[in-house]
Amino acid sequence: MTRYLLLILCVISAFFSNAQQQILFDQYFINDVIYNPAISGSKTYNPLVIQTRQQWAGFDDAPFSTSISYHQAIKYNTAIGGFLNVENSYPSKQLNFQLNYAYHIPLNSNNTYISFGLGPKFMLYSLNFNREDLPDLNDPAFSFNEHNEMLADFSSGFYLYNENFSLGFSVLNILQSSFNGEVFTNSLNQSVNNSFGENIEVRHFYFTSSFRGRIINNDWEVEPYLQISSAENQTSLIRFSSRIIFLKDNWLSFGLGNNGLISSGIGFKANNIYLGYSYGQQLSGEIVRYNYGSHELSLTFKLPSYNQKERTSFWY
Repeated sequence: MTRYLLLILCVISAFFSNAQQQILFDQYFINDVIYNPAISGSKTYNPLVIQTRQQWAGFDDAPFSTSISYHQAIKYNTAIGGFLNVENSYPSKQLNFQLNYAYHIPLNSNNTYISFGLGPKFMLYSLNFNREDLPDLNDPAFSFNEHNEMLADFSSGFYLYNENFSLGFSVLNILQSSFNGEVFTNSLNQSVNNSFGENIEVRHFYFTSSFRGRIINNDWEVEPYLQISSAENQTSLIRFSSRIIFLKDNWLSFGLGNNGLISSGIGFKANNIYLGYSYGQQLSGEIVRYNYGSHELSLTFKLPSYNQKERTSFWY
């Protein structure tokens, strides 16, 4: 029963919504460059981040997301980066690969910078119903075997930051690429027209803000973080989180969103690897009764940067 419920939810999401949902992480402050290309090169180290999220634990074939990102300064004012995101939500899979370029401009002697970023993106979207356990339904969504489509788009944004705060705005899927037309293949190996709407990668807008301040001597700090995302014909998602950072390499976090999701997390340093874990639970909606929450794991490698010796180390 739960397998079929999840399948129906995924099919509805894939075809009858007019936007492909952007990848979401509870600890989005760890991997913030995937939401704004202008963040590339804003740190005095080169972060390599691997992050995974298992959503709706308890479901078979529940959505599973993986992200690998990296960015670095190449000169005092310029930076490059990129990420690879994979979202597997049976029967659909989406792979996003983006390359970022950012240009940083110093505004004053207090190490305040504004950066502008641009990121061309390539997307591979796949639907595959070649599974023996498909429900026996008379529905056109199950009348074909497989669909694969590659798209191109780009994102842009700006980022204002210094030692104590950050403020960012970005736009994703600026071209609003779509996969329409004669793309499906039925069980008789015949091409059929797409009858499920426009299937547009709808333009998404992200606003982020953070602040860091000391609370106990120099060993304890607090970092509240706000993220607001919106898209056409969608309800804006507002997420607030806060980290308590102690001894620079450890933290506790708590987050909540207007979608009814709450989360808590922990992070610490092990050798040269920064480990993060968070658990999220949906407090509202039908699916609450059928899942055991979402689990998220992150690994961060802070590689040395030889191009930012002039800057102060802002973030941990």
